[in-house]
Amino acid sequence: MDSLVTLIGNAAVDPIFRKRFLDHPVDTADQYGFRFTKGDFQMMEVVFAHLTATEHRDLEGAFKTLQDLLHKKVHLLDKTICGPPCKWSIYPPAEPHELREEWLKAAA
Repeated sequence: MDSLVTLIGNAAVDPIFRKRFLDHPVDTADQYGFRFTKGDFQMMEVVFAHLTATEHRDLEGAFKTLQDLLHKKVHLLDKTICGPPCKWSIYPPAEPHELREEWLKAAA
């Protein structure tokens, strides 16, 4: 369950990861090296794979709302901590290279 919670949390604070994940959940989880129990993998597939256009839009909106609220609260503490893609999110793996390059470009 920890991997599934981490994956959902990452989608909440990193819009780059979130887009990749909502578009291709299984491939994204594999690329980022998530290791699931069989039950967690099935739960992730049921909830996030094969989304209708409406479900995709609704999840994107819900994650964006959560992201904005989290960053608003964090900025009350310190405006330099983070912004999307947040430093709370998982750093992209070295392979494929475009994952890390995309994140570094957005964080700059």
